[in-house]
Amino acid sequence: MPSAPFDPNIQSEKIAFDPDQMIGCKGCGRMNPPNRFKCLYCAHELDVPVDAGSLKPVLRKLELWERGFNVVVKEKGSGADIDKIAALLSMQPATVEDILSTGVPLPLARVDSEKEALFLQTSFEPLGLDCSIVSDVDLTPDTLPVRLRGVALSDGSVTVTEFNTGDERTHDIGELVLAVSGSIIQGRVDSLEKRKRGESKVLDETATTSDEAVLDIYTRGDRIGYRINQAGFDFSCLGPDKGLLAGENMRQLAVRLEQEAPALKVVNDYTRVRQALTGIWDVESKNDSQGLKRSGIGRFGFGRVSSTNNLDQFTKYSRLQRHLYEAQK
Repeated sequence: MPSAPFDPNIQSEKIAFDPDQMIGCKGCGRMNPPNRFKCLYCAHELDVPVDAGSLKPVLRKLELWERGFNVVVKEKGSGADIDKIAALLSMQPATVEDILSTGVPLPLARVDSEKEALFLQTSFEPLGLDCSIVSDVDLTPDTLPVRLRGVALSDGSVTVTEFNTGDERTHDIGELVLAVSGSIIQGRVDSLEKRKRGESKVLDETATTSDEAVLDIYTRGDRIGYRINQAGFDFSCLGPDKGLLAGENMRQLAVRLEQEAPALKVVNDYTRVRQALTGIWDVESKNDSQGLKRSGIGRFGFGRVSSTNNLDQFTKYSRLQRHLYEAQK
């Protein structure tokens, strides 16, 4: 259908696209305006150039299970235009500033197509940002690092013992190239509710939180890495430096590895930048119903468990550090 003619008595400017500007969708065949990446009707990716000046990204928040593309800020120029960057992302300028002010390469956006990521990357460059694109596939968050129960350092080599199987692997100490420290934070709220006539009243509620230090270590060329959890790890490798507190032993272990491995780079910024990741890489949140439960003699209520954990977020952050390290070589 041809567009309505422009009438200056009705509109101050022409906002409609001419018929010859419209783009046909290869998925459903319908016509779409040239300022979109995906079809309005079937969401099929449209054949539009990445550098099209009329493009307006419609960024949606991806689910944790979806595989997208991350636009990672590597460097912020002194004249970065925060307001224009925020407008392009439909974000608050303060939120963008929080991410950029960390001084650490972090994702500024997570989109569902490489074309959208390329568009943002090229759009950010004149606004003072140097960015790279890292796909979720490259970060492989679904595959956790191999958990370790012990590490032995001797004669220029490091031997790691797997937690589940007890298998040992020996590497030359020079192969240790990266260590990323952080913590796995889990929260849980157990509640008991009384429901009557469409209304709910909380009868009882218990909240618990755990915070466990972790250390991921990567050998040269390894994309998966090893993970040392504070719980269940044998710190006897520290010898006389082993302390009574597991948290202190975790810090001492990172120091020992850095001393022994000449090529090792230690990244310990996760705790500082964790809040800046919220909104791009959110923590996992679940709500599970436990059905009808007894709340006392002759009384019943509906149980509910709400839980959160940052396992996926930290794993992505750790793998991002590995990806950036490989890219710098």
